[in-house]
Amino acid sequence: MSAHIISSSTVMFRMIPVQVHCGRKSVIVLAFLDEGASVTLIESKLADRLGLSGVQEKLTIKWTAEVTRVEKASRRMNVWASAVGARNQGKLLLQTVRTVERMMLPHQTLNAMQLASKYEHLRGVPIESYDGRPELLIGLNNIHCFAPVEAKIGTTVDPIAVRCKLGWTIYGPRQADSSLGKNYLGFHQEVSNEVIHEILKSHYALEESVVNVQQESAEDKRARSILERTTKRVGSRFETGLLWNSDAVCFPDSYPMALKRMKLLEKKLGKTPELFQNVRNQITEYRDKGYAHLATADELIDTDDKKVWYLPLNVVLNPKKPGKVRIVWDAAATVQGVSLNSMLLKGPDLLVPLVSVIVGFRERKIAFGGDIREMYHQLKITSEDKHAQRFLFRDSCNESPKIYVMDVATFGSKCSPASAQYVKNRNAEEYATQFPEAAAAIIDRHYVDDYFDSVDTIDEAVERAKQVSYIHKQAGFDIRNWVSNSPVVLSALGEEKSMGPVLFNQDKQMYGERVLGVVWDPTQDMFAFTVQHRDEVRAYLYDGKRPTKRIVLSCVMGFFDPLGLLSLFTIHGKIIVQHLWRTGCEWDQLIDENCWAKWKQWTELLPEVESLRIPRCYLGEAVSSSIDSLELHIFTDASEHAYGCVAYLRASKNGIVHCSLVMSRAKVAPLKRQSIPRLELMAAVLGARMSQTILASHTLQITKTVLWTDSRTVLSWLCSDTYRYKQFVAFRVGEILELTGMTAWRWVPTKQNVADVLTKWGRGPPLQNDAEWRNGPSFLYKSHDQWPSMENTVETDEESRGVMLFHAVVKAEAFSHWTKLVRVTATVVRFISNCRRKMAGQSIVTSKATKNQLRFIKKENNNVQRPLQQDEMYKKPFYGSRRSLTVFLTR
Repeated sequence: MSAHIISSSTVMFRMIPVQVHCGRKSVIVLAFLDEGASVTLIESKLADRLGLSGVQEKLTIKWTAEVTRVEKASRRMNVWASAVGARNQGKLLLQTVRTVERMMLPHQTLNAMQLASKYEHLRGVPIESYDGRPELLIGLNNIHCFAPVEAKIGTTVDPIAVRCKLGWTIYGPRQADSSLGKNYLGFHQEVSNEVIHEILKSHYALEESVVNVQQESAEDKRARSILERTTKRVGSRFETGLLWNSDAVCFPDSYPMALKRMKLLEKKLGKTPELFQNVRNQITEYRDKGYAHLATADELIDTDDKKVWYLPLNVVLNPKKPGKVRIVWDAAATVQGVSLNSMLLKGPDLLVPLVSVIVGFRERKIAFGGDIREMYHQLKITSEDKHAQRFLFRDSCNESPKIYVMDVATFGSKCSPASAQYVKNRNAEEYATQFPEAAAAIIDRHYVDDYFDSVDTIDEAVERAKQVSYIHKQAGFDIRNWVSNSPVVLSALGEEKSMGPVLFNQDKQMYGERVLGVVWDPTQDMFAFTVQHRDEVRAYLYDGKRPTKRIVLSCVMGFFDPLGLLSLFTIHGKIIVQHLWRTGCEWDQLIDENCWAKWKQWTELLPEVESLRIPRCYLGEAVSSSIDSLELHIFTDASEHAYGCVAYLRASKNGIVHCSLVMSRAKVAPLKRQSIPRLELMAAVLGARMSQTILASHTLQITKTVLWTDSRTVLSWLCSDTYRYKQFVAFRVGEILELTGMTAWRWVPTKQNVADVLTKWGRGPPLQNDAEWRNGPSFLYKSHDQWPSMENTVETDEESRGVMLFHAVVKAEAFSHWTKLVRVTATVVRFISNCRRKMAGQSIVTSKATKNQLRFIKKENNNVQRPLQQDEMYKKPFYGSRRSLTVFLTR
């Protein structure tokens, strides 16, 4: 984005009121038409108000003099806009719009009537008056929206009126005129205290921030460049290149390795003829579908050997799905330390976080989803790269090995996930104009090849699903296995089979079953938790057999809970693991009596875990547009063993309150002991960060955010000057206030703090379906004036800085004793006093002379011989302290 040198006294900029749309919502905002900007920007608050969602991508904005600004949480989206009052046919699509936290453009005012009375050539032009701050900046990437269609031009010093598709706008030179109001078309020079505060806050935030902004790596930039350069549409599919980490690709001879691996696979498959036949059928099917082909003689001769690689085949079986056999290509197999994956880049992370997908799935009443069949295999690989994907196979051990070439992306290749996501998103962007909401759903609501979405009505669900399916087909993607909580939706999509539970799996290529998985039961529209035990661990979970440290860690880490809905249960398993680490227990050593008692107490809760049900939809049976208010409430707590937070959405409709568990996070306390106030502060940081995650990942309009803590010390820290406290407290308080603000925090008694179950075992975590953990604290169902409150925040000296005073000492002479220094100083003081007395004609006081001194000193009658007296040596100000003496000596 380019820079602008703004002079409000000589230039007027193109401002215009426009109407921004998202579904049935529309808002009139002031837009800045900027011919010097390369991108289009929209403020995050406006995007959230409209319910716009997008792909989160970091944005770096550059100005002149190497000034840059980084928007780490920026989202990329498409936005519909139109002239004010225009009908649907007047909508224009603003593509690749990026959100920024705040553009900080000054307040703008235009009086159209006064302007027309001053300039004759502007009379009769339907100019819209405005008074506000621009929240939208339209740049050159959407120049079609403000390209000139008609112009009204006056003299060389008069402003110009230009009509574009968004309406009439004024720009050009202007003359100062007090009758039109100060800076009526330019940027206001007056700055409010609020703006100054925000500028100073952003300035100091850059210096005080403890979060490092991650720039896009050189490898990701190279990978993105390859994707943009090599990806192109070929018929109904896309073709793309492999993401090489270097232009000089040079492979060693991998044929002997692949041949050896093929023979080992044949030996394995030969033990099960049915499995061997299944693999043969899949290879034949690959050829029929165009996924692979037999290498021709010309290809074998013409292809450069340095760019040829043979991939060993591997077969993956799922013990829970006996008929499921998947062929994968071992791209990590090495020859002379080189593998295919070692020559490839992973590519930029284009995957939408699973948490964002699931929370979007929970927002509205009607839920639906599906998955893409053989997603990677729909990506064609360019002809110059595909010979790095050769493999060997034969139908019989008596035949010579046949050389096959994979024409599509493979499972196991390092760059396949990034390439697949890039093609999916690029195809969706091509149809963003025709189907904006469906295109946005493809980009934002996909996790790998799974699609999960939610809308308010059945008609919206059917229309959205059909549009998503149509767009996917234009890239060769076939979305299938539709699921929904509405049988009407399934029937409309042609899905006849009965609805079964849907498993959310974090790793789409992992076939080992987890101990616990999160599932969605569409018939009840509830999240449930299924415990799938491996045979070797059942005795430790159910039969009371004492486990080893290895077994405990395997079971605890096997739980899959992306939203933290079971944090109150899983955190206590992690505490057991930490205790084993602290005691120095070996991997295959049986755990001690103390841990074993806690282990049995923990595993006895597994039946309650399986019976727990969490509603999928936040709003119950309500439609999102009918909700009067939606509030986010986050509770934080800590103990000597753990700290965490839990979040709820409080929806109010016609005075009726409905609360839903959103997510939670819990962590074990550090091995290095920390004070409880410090742990409470760490919990508050965790809650502040989680609030930002929730606000950024939801399209529902959350009107208020409240964070609760039972720590008076933390609230005191938040209300005080951070400079008073040690760095541990000051840095974390600064981050909390930057993310949330002091007014968002409230006090709650410990007995009413629902996060207390995350950190203390007590009688065991409440896993019942009627517990507050599932439904929210009881006081949230009451009116605001009945919520807990603390009258006064008491200041605390906890973690206060120590005051250090440093004094400079002037060393006039080398004295070995303090008393000797005092006597010398007293003698100097007496000398000064004698000088003053002699000038005044008074007698002086001298010390008693020795015999040697009498030879040089002439005794005068007016002199008094007297040794140093006690009152002279102890005389203030110098003897009372070393500092006083130092000051005296340096005057």
